[in-house]
Amino acid sequence: MTTTTAPHAPAPPTRAQSALVAMPERAVQVLVAIALAAGATVSLGVHYWWTVLPLAAILVASTWTALAHRTAVTVTAARAAAIAVGGTIAWCIANIIMAAEYLIVVRDPGFLTLSGLWLARHPSTDIPTLGSVEAAATQLNMLPDAAQAWNLYGDVIQPQGAKMLPATLSVGGWLAGETGVLAANVVIGGVGILAVYALARRFLGPYAALAPAGAIALTVSHIGLSRAGYTEPLTLVLVVAGVLWAWRGVKERRLWLLLAAGITSGATTFIRIDGASFAVGALAGVIIALALSDAPRSWRVRAGFAFAATQAIALVLGYVSLWRWANEYLVRLEGQAIALVSVYFAAALILGIWMATWGPRLRGDRVLTSLRSVLGRRGAIGIGIAVSGLLALLASRPLWMIARRGTVKSNEIFANGVVESFQRSAGLPIDGTRTYAESTMTWMSYYLTWVLVALAILGFGVAAYRMVRRDGTWAVFLGAILAPTLLYLWNPSIIPDQIWAIRRFEPAAMPGFVLAAAVGAWWLAGRLRTASARATGRKVAAVVVLLAPLTAWVSIKPGEALPISSATNVTTREMLGARDQLNDLCEVAGDRPIVLAGTSSHFGSLRVMCDQPVVLALVEPTPDTLVAMTEEWGQAPVVLTRNPDWFTWTDGVPAPAVDSTVRTASYTLQNIPRTYSDRQYTWYAGIVGTDGSLDAVPVPESVSGDS
Repeated sequence: MTTTTAPHAPAPPTRAQSALVAMPERAVQVLVAIALAAGATVSLGVHYWWTVLPLAAILVASTWTALAHRTAVTVTAARAAAIAVGGTIAWCIANIIMAAEYLIVVRDPGFLTLSGLWLARHPSTDIPTLGSVEAAATQLNMLPDAAQAWNLYGDVIQPQGAKMLPATLSVGGWLAGETGVLAANVVIGGVGILAVYALARRFLGPYAALAPAGAIALTVSHIGLSRAGYTEPLTLVLVVAGVLWAWRGVKERRLWLLLAAGITSGATTFIRIDGASFAVGALAGVIIALALSDAPRSWRVRAGFAFAATQAIALVLGYVSLWRWANEYLVRLEGQAIALVSVYFAAALILGIWMATWGPRLRGDRVLTSLRSVLGRRGAIGIGIAVSGLLALLASRPLWMIARRGTVKSNEIFANGVVESFQRSAGLPIDGTRTYAESTMTWMSYYLTWVLVALAILGFGVAAYRMVRRDGTWAVFLGAILAPTLLYLWNPSIIPDQIWAIRRFEPAAMPGFVLAAAVGAWWLAGRLRTASARATGRKVAAVVVLLAPLTAWVSIKPGEALPISSATNVTTREMLGARDQLNDLCEVAGDRPIVLAGTSSHFGSLRVMCDQPVVLALVEPTPDTLVAMTEEWGQAPVVLTRNPDWFTWTDGVPAPAVDSTVRTASYTLQNIPRTYSDRQYTWYAGIVGTDGSLDAVPVPESVSGDS
């Protein structure tokens, strides 16, 4: 008699392995909860640590089970997740060390970071004028605010832009002061990497997903935009999290996941005024995916309306928040906002009417399932070719068109002048009306390389084929990624210098392209004949996808004045020196009101960091004006200026109070910035005397004079 021994069943996963596998998605969940809590409380004007953190904890706890990771836990999955998490932690540490000191308002990160610093100490972003309106009224061209970035609204100054990012940055301030605010966006960028990984492993597998996640981590744009207070990394987290949870919701038939996806994708309006452009694609993608799903019709209808409703509510609340806390900014861009909201609600109405026909009588969902059957395999291939062909056509535009803007509107005239200055400094032909919109795909190639762009074009076609042929869930990915991508590929509506212009593509296009590139590369590897060849092909594909962005870090051009150069946004700390300069200026100013004479870039910096009222003088204040300001404020203000000849000094022009150098990356139109400039700031400080002349401020010992 013989006996057989049953093969040993695999050991059940340990708690540590389960925790590791879930960790990437849990990190995304925690950050989204913090961002939603911060966005909600700042919108209500009750932004305190004791309102934000408990609300975030409630959101995490209440969704912990609903959003739980449900795929199989294996040793392979745990090891891959450990690499993803460990690599992201290392990435965060390296980039926190190199985090920007973007505290001077040259572009958006300046007022966003300063708003984060303000919110670390205040419940809202409304900044009291504290008498600066009355003081500025003493002479023409004295201002209590600064154009665009800092807008007077009643008796407060409202910083430009939506408030979720500054509110989220302020959480870092509660933990680690100024340094925490400056480092917070790096952590957000790190969670963005994990979001890409969590989504990629849904269709690539745990180890393969490391390639696109690593590619995003090594992309110059993601590094540069995460080190400074740009809105795009947080938008990326919400966009990719929305795709991830919607994908899972359709696949796993779980309503809570779709509700989370709806809120998350709609809440992009709490970060950016163009948030509706990301939401509308996600909405269309989810509804199409539900129509193609084989889940019970009643569940699909309920899920579709639930997703649409939660997304629409979050989207509208984001614009209400913007109206309340950045009113002048919204009015200035109301045309863009109205257009985006109109398109969104028109699409929502059409999709809602269609979903209403999905009942047992009309069965309107059969329109797509019947079309899928009619198209068959050849039709699906045709759809894939059409998607790839459209993207290839957009990539070819520099060969057959030049995009230009008008010359009539004030914003057009301003943009044309800026572009002319960039062209002149680069030695390019002068044509300020060029938008360079025909080169948007080329912009992406600067950071991803043409190899990844080509693979992504192929990958989007493969994804479209899979959507039509066998897995409608791909509609979620295609809708959420391609809708904003196609919009901005055609018309980015932005000053075209780098890395500023690539902002348009960071939230959806860049992660979407690296994911699609991985899909395309794996598809090519799968076409090889033998199993060993396919395995080797996949390894090669992983290396190409992972390392291609790394080649953009260095440029080698023999014969050039600078034959070997590096990507400045990787190797340089943006605005290094700004923090010390502003701290020194605040030390010099003390507790006095400030008259900032001659430059607007430091208006918000001084108002926030010194926490004193500021008047911006764009012309020379007369002695009588300075005396009148003293009367309005009830104490003599301190004048901070880089133009000492504007004023009468009691004992002649004094020595500089603060001498400072600030490092900034260059602006380039047709490449990644590879040089930087050190800008010298020489500041003079004087206290207004009884006759309107200035007495030099004794420089505190803590101020070196050379920061």
